[in-house]
Amino acid sequence: MKILAAIDQSTYAEKVLAKAIDLAKREEVELTILSVVEPNFADAAEIGAQQVIFEQFRKNAENLVNQAQQKAKNQGVAAKTLVLEGTSVASRIVQHAEQHGVDLIIMGHKGRSAIERFLVGSVASRVVAYAPCSVLVVR
Repeated sequence: MKILAAIDQSTYAEKVLAKAIDLAKREEVELTILSVVEPNFADAAEIGAQQVIFEQFRKNAENLVNQAQQKAKNQGVAAKTLVLEGTSVASRIVQHAEQHGVDLIIMGHKGRSAIERFLVGSVASRVVAYAPCSVLVVR
């Protein structure tokens, strides 16, 4: 079974990782811990350092998945890490799941206001709608 644990800097990352590790301990699982970096060029343009800021985002994401990998290892679970780039986090998660035959995506639910959900939707709802596999949304 292939599990993809999609994490970010939110408070849900720890819960997502804990659930992925718990499932990996129960049965033989190939666990990948994924984070997607979204370029935020609106902020970067103001500062005039787009590439520097994007590289910092990427470095933060790499640190995040590496720390998660170490936590999994400390609990006896081997995990691969991956940082992807893209303007749509949901699309990148779904693409990776499709291309690599993922059986289960585990991700967090981000609390947004009703108006934000109406205007832009949520990453979790888009992944649930388009994923080629089951999706476990952790609250």
